[in-house]
Amino acid sequence: MPRQRMRRSHGPACLLLAMGLLLNAPGVAAARETDGAEADQAVSHAEQKAAQAFDAYQGKRFAEAVALYIEAYEASPNADILYNIARIYDTKLGDRPLALNFYRRYITDPGAVADRVQLANERLVSLRDAELAATRGPSEAGAPSPAPRVAAPAPAAPAPGWTGSELTGTILGVTGIVALGVGTGFGFAAMSETKTMRQLCDGSLCSEQAGIDAAESAEQYARISTIGFVSGGVLLALGAAFYFWPSGERSGEQASAVRLGAGLAQNRGGWSLELNGSW
Repeated sequence: MPRQRMRRSHGPACLLLAMGLLLNAPGVAAARETDGAEADQAVSHAEQKAAQAFDAYQGKRFAEAVALYIEAYEASPNADILYNIARIYDTKLGDRPLALNFYRRYITDPGAVADRVQLANERLVSLRDAELAATRGPSEAGAPSPAPRVAAPAPAAPAPGWTGSELTGTILGVTGIVALGVGTGFGFAAMSETKTMRQLCDGSLCSEQAGIDAAESAEQYARISTIGFVSGGVLLALGAAFYFWPSGERSGEQASAVRLGAGLAQNRGGWSLELNGSW
């Protein structure tokens, strides 16, 4: 019974509601026609703005193209417009934050296309990495990485000092080389003086004093050259003997200083090679 009373009480209300819908049906249809006309007008306005935006893009007026695309989107939202705006911000204006924003809006739009969604995702990754690198401090992004630590080489073991015999042999050898050089020089001088003597003298007879002087000089230079060669050879032999002579233990301590010297001296009898030194 209560159910019946509920039905009877609700019956007139349902009837009145149905009658109201029938009476209002023409008004609803008219509203729909008005909405359709406005939607068509909005789409037409959006298409006009999009065409203007494309012309601006062709003319490389990229900021103007973005503004016109935004007007077109506000008139009639469309996923393609979002993608176009994102591409201009990304590739033409270099505005990473706005490019990221419009790529994200395109991906979430129901009208997004699969291949463009993939490209948008790839660009999102690249742009995010670029933004992170740009926002890092110079000490993090620009500072060079620390050089790897390299172990310092171990200090070389000190070379053992020369023994007395090695030092003596070296000095004698050097002195012998100097003596050989002196002998060679005086030998060339003697040859030159001899050539002059032969030009000015006939055997032992010289017509000019220059020839006599040249003969004396040639003899003197020849004597010095001989002394240089002989003493140089002897010194080299002695130096080799001292240097390669067995020296016993090498303690590494500084050997006793050995000083030797050589020189040419002139005396009454001519030139002589003098050796001096200290141990």
